[in-house]
Amino acid sequence: MTILALALASLVGCGHAYNEGSAEWRPPRYWDQERYVELAGVRTCYLERGPLEASAASSGQPPTIVFVHGWSGNLQNWWDQYEYFKRRYRVVVFDLPGHGKSERGPHMKYTMRLFVRVLLELLDALEIERAIVAGNSAGGWIATRFALEHPDRVERLVLADPTGTRYRGTIGVVLPILSARRLHMVGMTSGVHYPATDAKSVARREFVESFNGTRELEPYLEALAEVLPQTYERLDERFADIEAPTLVLWGDNDRVIPMPARRLYARIPDVERYDVHLGGHAPMMGSPAETTCAIDAYLSGRALEPCERYAITRATARAYWSGKPVALPRYP
Repeated sequence: MTILALALASLVGCGHAYNEGSAEWRPPRYWDQERYVELAGVRTCYLERGPLEASAASSGQPPTIVFVHGWSGNLQNWWDQYEYFKRRYRVVVFDLPGHGKSERGPHMKYTMRLFVRVLLELLDALEIERAIVAGNSAGGWIATRFALEHPDRVERLVLADPTGTRYRGTIGVVLPILSARRLHMVGMTSGVHYPATDAKSVARREFVESFNGTRELEPYLEALAEVLPQTYERLDERFADIEAPTLVLWGDNDRVIPMPARRLYARIPDVERYDVHLGGHAPMMGSPAETTCAIDAYLSGRALEPCERYAITRATARAYWSGKPVALPRYP
């Protein structure tokens, strides 16, 4: 819907008025302690936690999972998985440059290679020798590129609806005309992406709406406009070089990544695939219980098929995305 709205706005010139604003940006706090570290010269926000279980804490160094969000998102995208996996894993989530609470501004040049470097320096700064790296959408591109460039640092790879193939779908039409103004016209900071009424959706909506009327609005939208075309740089010709065991998750109703792109990930030598029912392009938010179950089962060496019991129904999905109160499945 956002892609279609962007294309239409570029043609008819209508939408939200673009007002850069002058107020100081005061974003809501994240749900856990916010920490900051300078990575590749960028002040970067991250959260870190776990494990909580005494048995896990006493059994030596726990495995680490680093979750990477996608374009226009922030570390809140992986909120459900952060809360679940911190029980048995060391879990790290962070805001990419230009996103969330990490540094942005006209002095910065945003590239996907910068994002890969930030991920590498984050592991170094936190003294993480090897990690399970999980990424969604553009975060999947970053995780893939990181695994190709630093195979010794990746224990396993989890890709959720990743970009990185020649298949761009309908979004390819709007990439040449992308701008901060057009992103604002289609409501990138209107909160329409998070219509649900659950606490996490409300927090995500409040965060993105916090940019409006502030000095931070324009730098934020300019960062997004600069980054999006780069998230579709091709990596598929190197999939066969990925050494890490890999789980590829797909929302079975994802309209951003075309179906032919999904078949290319079969080139990864050690790969499993799981389709998240009605998970959309960001299944960790669209169907968090089933997505968390699939990741947990994969990392634990269990069969993935039983996770289907946590799938959402079409009726639930319709109610959820229309802003009606519903109870999503819970895992476990």
